Amino acid sequence: MNPIKYLQENGVKRAMKVLYDYKLELLLEKIVFVFTKHKNLNDVIMIESHNDFDCNGGAFYNYLIKNGYNKKYKIVWLVRKKVEVQLPKNVETVPLYGPSLKKAYYVCTAKYFTYDCENVRKMRSDQVMVCCGHGAGGLKSVKGKVEAPDYVDYFLALSKAYAPIQVNQWGMNYSDKRIVTIGYPAQDVFFDGSESDEIQKITLQKYKKVILWMPTFRKGGGYHRNDSRKEQKLGIPLIETQNQYKKLNSYLVKNNVLLIIKIHPKQDLENLKIKDESNIKVLTGKTVKELKVDNYELMKCMDALISDYSGAAYDYLQLNRPIGYVLDDMDDYIAGFVVEDIHTLIAGAEIYKFEQLESFITDVVNGKDPFREKREKMRDYIHEYHDANSSKRLAELLGL
Repeated sequence: MNPIKYLQENGVKRAMKVLYDYKLELLLEKIVFVFTKHKNLNDVIMIESHNDFDCNGGAFYNYLIKNGYNKKYKIVWLVRKKVEVQLPKNVETVPLYGPSLKKAYYVCTAKYFTYDCENVRKMRSDQVMVCCGHGAGGLKSVKGKVEAPDYVDYFLALSKAYAPIQVNQWGMNYSDKRIVTIGYPAQDVFFDGSESDEIQKITLQKYKKVILWMPTFRKGGGYHRNDSRKEQKLGIPLIETQNQYKKLNSYLVKNNVLLIIKIHPKQDLENLKIKDESNIKVLTGKTVKELKVDNYELMKCMDALISDYSGAAYDYLQLNRPIGYVLDDMDDYIAGFVVEDIHTLIAGAEIYKFEQLESFITDVVNGKDPFREKREKMRDYIHEYHDANSSKRLAELLGL
């Protein structure tokens, strides 16, 4: 990397942050490694998740605590923000970013690592690291934006059938022996038989139907990143004006439907111009944390999902309920797609215009499900398992 060019493109402030968060951290770990490389590894499991304590890492952690694994193993969370709540016995946190002597020690001596998004580099070949990923595939291409480090021991794929598409996105070969199909721990909640009251964290009012809209980010998710040429005037796809937004709410009122719009946590909120209405609730990354809303518990409560190119649609496939895909900026989506013809991976209503959104909502209200057969076939293609045992299989994979 040319340091002069990097400074010109990103500025001194950004360069200093990268230096502090990553370079000094690696230097400290190398120093600690000198003193620990001949010691036995400790019964420590280090976990990182999409947002702290959620997604696959969070589900696996819940499984470990529920089944008493923290009696034998110390569980160490790599977190983005300081945790204010009291943690169970034998559980602690260290910062994901920046130098930390405690973190460096655990990185050098822990037996096991799992991560959803951002990994620390393991220091020894006898340590075991699993990439769990986050979000079940999706239509948007992430090729060149995600890494498959050679020091990672296992990569979780969704199914043998879908794995060639997944691993191609990671820049891997399908024949790589590190690819394992054991299911995603985050999806266990869909099959565990429990009732979820996640909606009550958002509203106590009752509705005939509740629909969740989870648009993927267009602008955000990285430094100066913008994945779509189409301007989102209100900060979300499809809805162009405040009048149209009001019209959508009126339509929801008429049909006694609640629409929850969950903004992607990496979406740039600078242009977000929508707010709560009588039948629309808007959740941002901040409000999700304040309300302690879990994505998968929330999905479990929904009668239908509206998505787009996001992996959320493929998580929701496991519930076998109606899905609508908002594709109004498909021709302007410069991030690209995982396959040339994305329609082959779509198992629901394709929504390009406001009227088609209304039609999808109407079908949900009336119990019409025209894509059921195609969705069930897609569900079996994408997912190897439809059960609550993915966390158990991950524990077995690690040899716990």
